[in-house]
Amino acid sequence: MFNGTVFIRPQQIGALQFLAKSAGKKMDHSPIEVILYDLGNVILPFNHFQIAEKLCRFSRRKEFQDPSRVFSYLFDFEKGAVNGYEVGKVSSSQFFESLREFLQLSLSFEDFIPIWNDIFTENQEVSRTVLSQKGRRKLGLLSNTNPLHFDYILSKFPIIRAFDQWILSHEVGFKKPAVEIYQKAIEWASVEPRKILFIDDMKKHVDVTVSLGMQGLHFISAEQLREELSLKLRQ
Repeated sequence: MFNGTVFIRPQQIGALQFLAKSAGKKMDHSPIEVILYDLGNVILPFNHFQIAEKLCRFSRRKEFQDPSRVFSYLFDFEKGAVNGYEVGKVSSSQFFESLREFLQLSLSFEDFIPIWNDIFTENQEVSRTVLSQKGRRKLGLLSNTNPLHFDYILSKFPIIRAFDQWILSHEVGFKKPAVEIYQKAIEWASVEPRKILFIDDMKKHVDVTVSLGMQGLHFISAEQLREELSLKLRQ
């Protein structure tokens, strides 16, 4: 007669512990419903230093005929002149006028635009990965950018129109890694943060999303993205 007691052999204990851990891991992960991509150096590789190299040739200030000095003035993470422009505090023309005055540039706004914009290429492998998810999940673009760059990108790279939403620093008034820009993305996604995956080439930006309850993927290469994304989407 069965008395309700179940005997477990010692060799079965390890297998049961493995199954329990596996079940716990599955419970920790939610199906991804929304994928947020960074733009620069993920979909579109670029190099800001090209801008500094070209602008220094037009500066009448001797110290800013050094491209490294121009680069630091423009793109220093804390104090760079571009920061106000990329959170929408000044217009494109105002931004240019401030540069022309400070750097003493012998350059018109019309001549400045191609110097400022022509720094991007497209990572075709990453674009194919983006397109493979189109229609299967909501796709968002979360980018630190500015009006001149984004208008240029829209005109040159059709992949940008594959996204369902653009969350852009100059439109929302905050740059990554500020929490507020990620909160805007969560509001748009309209799902629990754990169902959102954010992809960025800067680990500190990914770390912020993880702290807010989202899933993160630190981009290194197109091949690595394809492999890690495939694993995450199967969980």
